[in-house]
Amino acid sequence: MKNTRRLYSGLAVAAAATAKFVATAVPAQAATSSMSGSQRPVSRMKSRICVAAVLAIALAGCTSPSMTESPSTTDLQSSTVMTPWAPAHPLSLPTMSDEEAYKLRDDGLREVAAAYGLTDPPDVALIRWTSWNDVGATVAQCLRDAGFNAIGGGTTVRYPDGIGPAQTTAFNLAEYVCTAEYTVHPKYAEPMTADQFGVLYDYYVEFEVPCVATLGVTVSQTPTRETFIAQSLQQGTQTWDPWSEAQEHFAASDEGVISMSNKCPPYPSAQYMWG
Repeated sequence: MKNTRRLYSGLAVAAAATAKFVATAVPAQAATSSMSGSQRPVSRMKSRICVAAVLAIALAGCTSPSMTESPSTTDLQSSTVMTPWAPAHPLSLPTMSDEEAYKLRDDGLREVAAAYGLTDPPDVALIRWTSWNDVGATVAQCLRDAGFNAIGGGTTVRYPDGIGPAQTTAFNLAEYVCTAEYTVHPKYAEPMTADQFGVLYDYYVEFEVPCVATLGVTVSQTPTRETFIAQSLQQGTQTWDPWSEAQEHFAASDEGVISMSNKCPPYPSAQYMWG
């Protein structure tokens, strides 16, 4: 059984409201029973195979992309290299103090420990903050160092060998430690503003949609910028998500999902949306 985790700022839907900035997902034992077959979705802000939530957000729904045939590994290897994207007008946002960030981290880690059933979690020092751009690869490397076969990119981690019942306790502890060592900075889980949703929309239209098109994926119809911003503000999360739509087409392949995440990241460079 394979285990897929889309890392966002929280641990699971139940813990997202209080621990939403922590880069992890639902405990392995919960994930094990969630899906049979080759894939077990676990979270960030969401397990985004039809986008359900963790950044304390849930998309109202998602439309499957249309295409004549599923993209192949060849599509990923031969796709056009996209020019790096930057917004026309970078944002300037208020900074979060170190004191506030560490307090939120401590609060979140307590929620994560409770969700994993860790009654006496270790005291783990932060090695560095991560963002939505690098948390997947960073946590995957940390888990590999702990002995688990994990691959990651963007906000996604996948486990080609799966996580068996006998590994659950060790895996939950390892993921807690990796989450604590490489916590997603709390600022990335702050409610997004209209300007931030505007930057995300521009990234989707100018980069993400053309990028996944080079992989053979056509996503659902693009909403207007005004509609996207208004609906996203109302829902608390993006209401149109071409990355998640495209990801569905690679879900059966661990390498395909990670390759797509690296070629067509789900978010622009963190500096452009969060400063």
